Amino acid sequence: MCQIVNKEFKVIAEKHTGLFKDYAELVPKAAQQFLQRAAHLAGTEVAVYEPKASESHTEGTFYVGLLFNDELDVLPEGAEILEIQHTYGMIRGNGTDMGNLYSTLDQWIDEQGYARDTLKNFILETYHPEANGVEEVEIYIPIKA
Repeated sequence: MCQIVNKEFKVIAEKHTGLFKDYAELVPKAAQQFLQRAAHLAGTEVAVYEPKASESHTEGTFYVGLLFNDELDVLPEGAEILEIQHTYGMIRGNGTDMGNLYSTLDQWIDEQGYARDTLKNFILETYHPEANGVEEVEIYIPIKA
């Protein structure tokens, strides 16, 4: 279920900031707006998050966008390209079970003796629609390899 992966992500993304406590509303709304503007592009939906560093860290940066492999002629307005490569603890599961997926992955990382590397590295989530209307999500938490 959980595994270690060394992965590179190429992302067409739009940058946003907001209060961490509001991410559950802000991120899906920003993603929906970006996907409407980028409807001509194909790719896997992705969210890239600045982790919360402490209790006093109340506002963070996040990106919404699409994974891509090919060269682009034109970026959607307000978008930029992120190239991210790191080693991650990863889990895949049902998108309606996000809290449990994060808890399971966090516990597994600790049990395996890995240390999170989230001081300067982002957490990523990729979204994969299934035929039955359920959305699978992959969660990537950066670790020190």
